[in-house]
Amino acid sequence: MKQTTPETKYFEIYPRSYRIQVHQLIAWGFRDARHRICSNDELEPSISGFIAEAVEDRLFAGYPMWCQHYFVKDDPPQRTPGRSGISRRRSDITIQANFSGRPEYVFEAKRLKRSGWGVDKYVGGEGIGRFLDGVYAARYGEAAMLGYIQSDSQGFWQIALKKAIDDDASLLFLKCPQHDEKIIDDFPLEWVSEHDRPASGRSIDIYHILLDCEI
Repeated sequence: MKQTTPETKYFEIYPRSYRIQVHQLIAWGFRDARHRICSNDELEPSISGFIAEAVEDRLFAGYPMWCQHYFVKDDPPQRTPGRSGISRRRSDITIQANFSGRPEYVFEAKRLKRSGWGVDKYVGGEGIGRFLDGVYAARYGEAAMLGYIQSDSQGFWQIALKKAIDDDASLLFLKCPQHDEKIIDDFPLEWVSEHDRPASGRSIDIYHILLDCEI
């Protein structure tokens, strides 16, 4: 019988170079796709699709040379116990590398808008919760949330989201205080929250990236 459980070596924090390059691809993708966002009511799958397509175009161009190591997946289904076919959960964007073990960097996205798309969806079961319950990035010690801002400022949402995470620290298994961490200049307000995952016994660092999608 073939082994289906990933080897322990795949449960790792990504090398810094991998993290930087994946971040850069998202930054380029968003910059190249920004003109396609035509409304403050643009749906989350549309924005993620625009970004993924733009990332793919960058990868097709093959420059810089490290782009040859990456592949982008738009709305890919995740292996979900008890679910198959169209009922499987789907993350928003996944960037895979052709390194040993085919590591993936999983991005889950949520709209951020004062009326109807506040912090609850971002920090709830369909946002950060997807990582904590092992539905997304179960094999990895790191992943990212994308906040698609459709009202107010990046600073406003950074403060609101940090507070919401702190307020729900026990439910989110927060390990330590959140901390700012600028990986690339394009994302100056990025920060990290570190969480336990009791179901698997492996923790995860979640990087939070805010993208200004307001028209």
